[in-house]
Amino acid sequence: MQNPFKNLRTLPPEVARDLKVRLMLLAVLGASVALAWWSINRLPTWQKKLDLQNSQVSELESDILKLDLRWNAQEAEQIAGRFTNSYEQLLAGRDEFAGWQADLKKQADQFTLSLIPGVIKTQDCPLPGKRFAVISTTVEVRPITAGVRTNSPYLRLLTLTQNLTSRKKRVDLVELTAGGGSNSVSQATLALDLWSLENLQ
Repeated sequence: MQNPFKNLRTLPPEVARDLKVRLMLLAVLGASVALAWWSINRLPTWQKKLDLQNSQVSELESDILKLDLRWNAQEAEQIAGRFTNSYEQLLAGRDEFAGWQADLKKQADQFTLSLIPGVIKTQDCPLPGKRFAVISTTVEVRPITAGVRTNSPYLRLLTLTQNLTSRKKRVDLVELTAGGGSNSVSQATLALDLWSLENLQ
């Protein structure tokens, strides 16, 4: 059998050039058809993603509308008042901590106190440029034995503890250990956490 492509070598140059152009056009047409087919097959997938995004946007718009409808000026004032109150409960830095220590020693109520500052842990704060600092402090308490006392050391310790945790500034009583006899306390240790608001460095 004779090879049909053998005669292509003997074609005139004009015919060979036309044949090459037609083959290139055929290849471009085939690539275009393949690209169109691929795009048509991909379209449902993208349509599903678009529908999902549209539904999420609709849900967010619905949530925003619900929040707008729930807005209450009186409730906003109450929240602002609570925020101001909580802000006043925090120490304004470590300088105020020294003042708190001096004030605590004045209110010792016939106890000798020794304060041992511990570690300072920091926590994130939603206010810009601020952070919470939690100062862990150990207070060692011993009663003064000289003289006559009207209240027992046990009752004075309870009063001191109550005063510590019910004052304007926030003080968390983390742990209280006490040792002594009946209706008496020979020593006690209080673990406290004091909250302060600091500027970020």
